[in-house]
Amino acid sequence: MSRPGPLPPAVLPRTAEDGRRATPWARCALLYAFLFLMGAETFLVSPLLPTIAADLRVDTGAAARVVTAYVLTYAIAAPLVGGVSDRFPRRVTVAAGGVLFLCGNVLCATAGSLDALTAARALTGLGGATAAPAMWAYFAEAAAPAQRGRAVAGGVACYALGQVLGVPLGGLLAGTGGWPWAFAALAAGLAPVVVLVAWRLRGPRPAPRKGRVTAGFAVWRDRRVALPLLSTGLLQAGRLGAYTFVGALFAERFGLGAGQLGLVGLLVGAGSLTGSLLAGRAVDRVRGSGRDENGLSAVLALLFVAAAVVTLAASQLAPALAALFVWFVAGGAFYTTQQTYLGGAAPAHRASVVAWNGTLDHLGVAVGTTALSPWQPAGPAFVAVTAGLGVAAAALSATAARLNARRQGPR
Repeated sequence: MSRPGPLPPAVLPRTAEDGRRATPWARCALLYAFLFLMGAETFLVSPLLPTIAADLRVDTGAAARVVTAYVLTYAIAAPLVGGVSDRFPRRVTVAAGGVLFLCGNVLCATAGSLDALTAARALTGLGGATAAPAMWAYFAEAAAPAQRGRAVAGGVACYALGQVLGVPLGGLLAGTGGWPWAFAALAAGLAPVVVLVAWRLRGPRPAPRKGRVTAGFAVWRDRRVALPLLSTGLLQAGRLGAYTFVGALFAERFGLGAGQLGLVGLLVGAGSLTGSLLAGRAVDRVRGSGRDENGLSAVLALLFVAAAVVTLAASQLAPALAALFVWFVAGGAFYTTQQTYLGGAAPAHRASVVAWNGTLDHLGVAVGTTALSPWQPAGPAFVAVTAGLGVAAAALSATAARLNARRQGPR
């Protein structure tokens, strides 16, 4: 079998056609609604675990399998499904993933055992892994070049908003009619979105492709793609891995109760939303100047490091909360920047690349939580590992920026 050729340049010149293209914001809004519901589903189970465990007569630890089933299925399936997605119109893949996601939530609502619920959550993860890469690829392909960052930022913001609202909405629905109603409501909200996507979503078609579906793995041979992907994994390991322990830290250091920690979660969500929206315009300015986004990613990774160190070391609540807000502003902006860059880094493998970014996102959280768990939260080793992950992410992004600058040559 012949080896695949080199990937296209990461920064492509603008054409007259690009200048005339208008961003289809109404169609993007359909995908924003889908991403909002995906975000809500991601954290929906957290407040429901005790109720699910009691209803299905298992302990809470066993019930946590339903969380693992979703995350692992998404992380493993996304790169393979991304290779398939690059062969079909984005509408087809998004709608197919939406159907799987919808069916998964219907099966969750009707599950009568832990095994059935776990399998349903795995199906939901497969639906997310099928739809999400095609959605991010659509933003990169359909948006006007000068608005690509804002198009991606809208998706990141809606996904983050879903994560913020998913916990209280899930708890409210479960308290009103039982935990199955939370999944049923999500399915009811998603059904019209899937129909509209299948009917209305139009845009550029991926170029016809030949070869194996696993050709998407070839993206790892290009350092201008591989380094930013690894940067995503490392930054998420530090950002979300360390955040896993922030609740326990704030409870011990500042005496915060469960309700107060819930408000801290809202602050974190507000930070992610703010960062993603601010990054959209910043990315468009960077791209308009002829540079790629990796330099901005490096700066944002270092901003995360500074904010995390202050948060973990602060002895007063107000500075700790302010730094935590900046921590997630930097993180939300970083993720938006990465999604925008990777969405255009390898046009022939667009969905595969953003699928890998999603996989590294999920794996990074698992790796970071595992790496930090042996250390006392906010202890010297904990802070050093957290900061080291962020600095390593910044170094990889800076290296990718230099590679792209060298490839472009003098202007």
